[in-house]
Order: sequence, then C-alpha cells, then structure tokens
Amino acid sequence: MSNVVILHIHGVPIHLRPLPSGDMAVWHPCNDPIRAIVEPICRNRGRWEGQYQNWIVFHQFRAIVSDELRAEVDHG
Repeated sequence: MSNVVILHIHGVPIHLRPLPSGDMAVWHPCNDPIRAIVEPICRNRGRWEGQYQNWIVFHQFRAIVSDELRAEVDHG
C-alpha cells in the first residue's frame, strides 16, 4: 500500500490513498464522531463507494479535502 497517508483524528486513523484515475480514496473505520467530520468534507467533492466503505474524492478536490482533513489532525 505505497503512497497511503494515514492521519489521526481523535486517535482514529484516516487513510488517504491516491488512485490511478487521479482521484483519492478516503477511508476510516466505522466511527460516528469521525464520520461527522469526514463526511461533510468529502460530500459534494466525491462519492460514497459502498462496496469499499470509503469516499472517492474527485481529482480536482484532492488538495482541498486533504488540507481540510489535515486541519482536523490530532496535535500532540
């Protein structure tokens, strides 16, 4: 799984993985407080992929979604 970036928000890992299409997969374990953070960041910038239980963020929104998720990262 090369090129996967793992961020931690409230101690929960969030995986950001670039896809060959240029899009980005965003995955986190089932966790309602984390979903409440991640979903609004990804919504309207990608689509939910139910088969893999992750967001597929469209390539034109990769940077902003990544930046907004990084802003939520645990510090310390």
